[in-house]
Amino acid sequence: MLRKYILIFCLSCFPFLSTLSGDFVFDDTEAIINNKDVVSEIWTSTFFNDFWGTNIKSNLSHKSYRPLTTLSFRLNYITSGEALNALHFKITNLFCHSLCCLLLLYVYEVMVKRVQLSNDRIPDISLLAAALFAVHPIHVEAVSGIVGRADILATITFLLSFISYDKSINSIKHSYLFLLSTVIFAGIAMLCKENGITALGYCVIYDIWLKYCYTKKEKHSSKKTFFLVNTKLWKRIAIIFFSAISLLYARWLIMGGMKPEFKPIDNPAAFTSNIFTKVAMYNYIYFLNFLILIWPQWLCYDWSMGCLQLIKDLIDYRIFFIITFNIYGILHLPEILHQSNRGPLSRLLILAVGLLIIPFLPASNILFPVGFVIAERVLYLPSAGYSLLIAIGLRKICSKLNRKKKKAAIAVYVVLILIYSLRSWERALEWQNEYKLFISGLSVCPLNAKIHYNVAKVADAKHNFTWALAEYREAIRLYPDYYQAMNNLANLLKNQRKFTEAELYLRKAISIKEDFPAAWMNLGIVLAHTKRYKESQNAYHNALSYRHNYPDCLYNLGNLYLEVNNTELAAETWLAAINLNPKHTHAWNNLIAMFDNTGQTERALQIIPKALKELPSTPSLLFVIANIFGRINRFQEAEMYFKKAIELFKEKVQAIHYANLGVLYHRWKKYDLAIQMYEQALVIDPLFKSAIKNLALLRK
Repeated sequence: MLRKYILIFCLSCFPFLSTLSGDFVFDDTEAIINNKDVVSEIWTSTFFNDFWGTNIKSNLSHKSYRPLTTLSFRLNYITSGEALNALHFKITNLFCHSLCCLLLLYVYEVMVKRVQLSNDRIPDISLLAAALFAVHPIHVEAVSGIVGRADILATITFLLSFISYDKSINSIKHSYLFLLSTVIFAGIAMLCKENGITALGYCVIYDIWLKYCYTKKEKHSSKKTFFLVNTKLWKRIAIIFFSAISLLYARWLIMGGMKPEFKPIDNPAAFTSNIFTKVAMYNYIYFLNFLILIWPQWLCYDWSMGCLQLIKDLIDYRIFFIITFNIYGILHLPEILHQSNRGPLSRLLILAVGLLIIPFLPASNILFPVGFVIAERVLYLPSAGYSLLIAIGLRKICSKLNRKKKKAAIAVYVVLILIYSLRSWERALEWQNEYKLFISGLSVCPLNAKIHYNVAKVADAKHNFTWALAEYREAIRLYPDYYQAMNNLANLLKNQRKFTEAELYLRKAISIKEDFPAAWMNLGIVLAHTKRYKESQNAYHNALSYRHNYPDCLYNLGNLYLEVNNTELAAETWLAAINLNPKHTHAWNNLIAMFDNTGQTERALQIIPKALKELPSTPSLLFVIANIFGRINRFQEAEMYFKKAIELFKEKVQAIHYANLGVLYHRWKKYDLAIQMYEQALVIDPLFKSAIKNLALLRK
């Protein structure tokens, strides 16, 4: 028994180890890095905000209420020494996955026992199913993407709820106590992720099915007798039903009585008015979900924004897959529903099908539209039913084979486990960083505008501007209203001083989404570069009207005031930016440098201690401060800040940094040190004029 659990633990860890050295990727940025609830000292704020840190009752909220998952992120942050250490977060995810696999193995054993199936024969269904679940590549997104912890935690508590319900069925003294714990665990599961509530639905199906099978078998009675002899069953179901209604109503109240609002690009099929297209697309999505469960070769982090084109008529080749998929289901449905008298393996089959379908219902678009097309992590829990189905199938095959062929069948299954493990390892490597992840998406969803947009962002980060420009243009070609891509493309064009084209894209972005503060701010920057200062100022004010607390916009507005020689307004605006963001390096740098350049050295000296308190190890700020101290002959302090700045700049150090330190030594009459600094500057840039000139003066 213990060896089985050790084996499952090892299988659950190995395929995902490669992800531990990775970074925060994709949705992790918004849910963890940019989520104030993760780093806030006020724990209770989590219960008033959604998964992304927005007030749950706000119109802007995604309505994904998962406070317990967010609190687990908060615990990681605290145990990491109040640091956002990706390794600690990923280790926690992997541990939770392993725990989930061990719990699932126990649940499988409970199910096998309840249907009176002998589990001491080879192959062992519970072990085979748990092994497949442990290594399935569909789980990489949930394990390697830290936000996927919501699905893992929901699955763990789903399983605990099921275990409690099973005990309530079979306990005489503590039946209602276990029933209460069932509801509590289901409520906790729902606070980890919304689909956790399906635990109660599955428990009801489990209870009814087993009671129906054994009543029919043992009593040889009619349906009327079934209803009469199972009064305890109906009491349990009534309690579960009212508990589920109460939990859902509480969830509705927490949301402020508002449904989440999604955009057509998130789930195009949900927004189409054509009934044929809607039904066809939903069925095609079900087919794809089942396909990647069977053979998870085509995995992608994002399936929205044109990844799947809408099916508009019967001549679309995808109709063939939909018809085949539905015919297969329709032909097997009657057989599945009449399995109660066909032995324990057949009874287990119904439980496996229920475990596959019921947890998937919230993502099916049947109950309500969802904000995604396909999301691999939502298959984490349903794949428990799929894994059990496969193991049942192998057991049925083996029951008809001789010993030699049975060993061969099991060997094939072991090979499948190995293939899945290797595929999970490969996929986990792609989840190590955003560059690998985004590039991997291109081969699966080349028509997805968001993937091209994300690839452009990583290309920009790697300073491959030609590639970034091409990817942004492709994203806009695929989705002509992609205003975020237009804004980012305009930024690249602005940096290349292509102001006319940049302005064109920014104005188009604003025409699509007028309340787009970033585009208004960037338009202000472009207009300032083309000397249209009045228009630039208006653009900045528009940005601030849509986003009142916008330090970057205030910083750029301050730059505009400096450009038109209104130094007082510039200082006032930069101070406003600093008040909103005390660690705004550029605002501090410009403010101190402006005071120094305009002869207001005393004002600069007054705010330097405040700047150093906020940014004690920011090299650009230290460099500005060093220049001021050097200019007023406070040589020792200037030397200290120059050296510290150069040390912090590391590989980004420039010739001017050494040249200015050389000037300090020059004025300090430490000529040998001055020569060394000028020479060091010329090593970095042999054509640096001031260093050449000053070095020549010293060598006369």
